[in-house]
Amino acid sequence: MTAPPDHPAPTEARLFAAGHGVLVCRYPVATDLPIPLAVPEPPGLRLLSWTFTGFGGPELDPAGLLVLQDGAAALAEGGVLTLETHFRDQAIACSKPRPVAELARPARAALGEAVLAAVMPDTLDALATLFPLLAPAVAESPVPETAPRLALAGDDAHRATLSGSTVPNYLLLRAGSTWSCARVATAELRFGPAPEIDLTLAPAWGTPRGATIETAFLLGPGTVTPARLRREGGR
Repeated sequence: MTAPPDHPAPTEARLFAAGHGVLVCRYPVATDLPIPLAVPEPPGLRLLSWTFTGFGGPELDPAGLLVLQDGAAALAEGGVLTLETHFRDQAIACSKPRPVAELARPARAALGEAVLAAVMPDTLDALATLFPLLAPAVAESPVPETAPRLALAGDDAHRATLSGSTVPNYLLLRAGSTWSCARVATAELRFGPAPEIDLTLAPAWGTPRGATIETAFLLGPGTVTPARLRREGGR
């Protein structure tokens, strides 16, 4: 029997488990791009971030990617979730979760910036579960010459100097293959023709383990900006 028009059959989706109750849902998306707003059903699911992928590429496979926090293990064995969008509610049938390492590389690249831009005090712990998987794909992009310049007082420093006048909330740092995240505890702006910000940092997630920091991202509300690294006293 065909489902009536006002109750369409659920969209088939794939679900990936990252641990600590964090899930990634990949589902087909229509060309009208209904923007995800929330996941009201089943209870216990929280929408942390989302993005679209597969548009404009050589092999078109348009999809939506949702990052969910499943605090009640509602989708531990799969199931149907309701996605609220700015057009309509959409039923999505999810298979039993597979390991998040099986998420295809194009999806990782698309989801990386969306996850980093969604980092806030109440989402950091959950989203950090995905940093080791997603951050490397983001780090492959070249750092533009116009990027802000970040000077660290030392590889494990609690102080840094940042060019410009925009204060980030967090710094995401890579040392070798290890990622860590520092919170900007205080910021003091030095005005002038070339303004700079003196930052005091506090550990937020992970540990650099003493290796030289090679990559840095500035995380702000809804933004992720690569930084050019320099050592204090250097360029």
